[in-house]
Amino acid sequence: MFAFRFALRNVVARKSSIVIILFIAFSISLLVVSNAVFDGTDNGLEKTFINSFTGNIVIRPKAEFPLSLFGNDSPLHGELSAIPSLVPYAELADYVACTEGISTTLPQLSGFAAVCDAEDHAWFCLFGVEAEDYVREMSGIHIVEGGVIPRGTRGMMISRGALAALQEETGAKEQLKLGDNVKVWMSDGVSLTIRLLPLVGIYDYAVENETLNRIVIVDPVTLRELSQVRDFIPDDAIDPSKMDIMIEDVSELDELFSSAEDSEGVEAEGQDFSLDAVIASGNNDDASQSTVWSFLICKTEENASVGRIVRQLNAEFKKRDWPVQAVKWRKAAGGTVNYIFYLRVILNVGIILILLTGFIVIANTLIVVALGRVCETGTLRAIGAKRRFVALQFFFETAILTVSAGILGCVVGAVAHRVILFVRIHIENSLLVQLFGGSVLETVLTPGNIGGCLALSCALAFLGWLYPVRVALDSNPVEAMRGQI
Repeated sequence: MFAFRFALRNVVARKSSIVIILFIAFSISLLVVSNAVFDGTDNGLEKTFINSFTGNIVIRPKAEFPLSLFGNDSPLHGELSAIPSLVPYAELADYVACTEGISTTLPQLSGFAAVCDAEDHAWFCLFGVEAEDYVREMSGIHIVEGGVIPRGTRGMMISRGALAALQEETGAKEQLKLGDNVKVWMSDGVSLTIRLLPLVGIYDYAVENETLNRIVIVDPVTLRELSQVRDFIPDDAIDPSKMDIMIEDVSELDELFSSAEDSEGVEAEGQDFSLDAVIASGNNDDASQSTVWSFLICKTEENASVGRIVRQLNAEFKKRDWPVQAVKWRKAAGGTVNYIFYLRVILNVGIILILLTGFIVIANTLIVVALGRVCETGTLRAIGAKRRFVALQFFFETAILTVSAGILGCVVGAVAHRVILFVRIHIENSLLVQLFGGSVLETVLTPGNIGGCLALSCALAFLGWLYPVRVALDSNPVEAMRGQI
């Protein structure tokens, strides 16, 4: 304890101590605020995507190409790649729904299609979902006109941002309105499939985002038809008792139609084969019973560990040899969101480089201060001070400077965090809105942030102590007293 009191007296007696503490505190506070901003950015971006279209976890089929909810993320031919289906869907959906921590599951199909305005067309990603369930679970979607696509019917829903993008890219004079019939077509390179869908709903996302403005919601039956995907019924879903019409012992083909009569021009009684009736019959398809889906979007309970659930699901998928995998929201959002992540990394690296320069200056200052006291150290050793006492004295002096400055810096950073939240800084730039996940700058101060900055202060104390104490202990006490070190 004597070494600590001696070190404290030296720190208080030196006028330069205040400058060193303030400089370190400023650097630490800047690091606290920058980390709080980036933590807020990550939370805002995560909240935007999870509540708009990705959910917390997405179950996707394994593929030879990078696969997201938008399909193939390969930059050149991604839009032309067929998206595999989840197999075996029924067993998979049952298992995932019963997994602890998962509250809701939403099946989805995806595909790129041309959405046509009066004059031209633009490409969008179609999400084939049960709109009633989808909008209920995705709290980031707010209906502004019309409603959701009723279950079992055909239709389209589009955001106002996507409508504006469609108008701009097609050069249309007017935007589509509620109730308009919209032509949608999809090509596989050989054939072209076209459907006419009524616009039944217009919505807004909680946060405007270029990624979200490329999404159009349609009913899953239409998307299966556009993608030319045929639904199928599992073998165990077929009731053998209903298969009472069998053809047996037919020796000649004519026997099969021997009782048929010429019925040209005759319409079956009670049957309507008009085009409207055929379309109406298609509207009765029960998509909820389908087993052909590309993705399974999962929302987790509030306090559930997403990482743990993902690891548990993937372990079970591997055990059962299912060709599927669970991924977190960022991978599900795909390459369209990666540029925002990379921008954040670049900003982080820039701030770290700036702070690293400051910390190098701080470490050099601590070393210079310690080396300036080698003469005093030589005197102490000459009058009988042990090497352990000298080492502790140097350590306590640097620790008092850095740790006290670290605590002060964390306090200043926490105050700055509260000030930013109180002032509510509004963001106008669209890129920054996407980066920060909202139009208001929000910071998040986490225990990890504070703990990391305090740990950095301790690291500075160690670095500022290591070299000077080595020089002092290796020097000859007489030479040190004469100031020759």
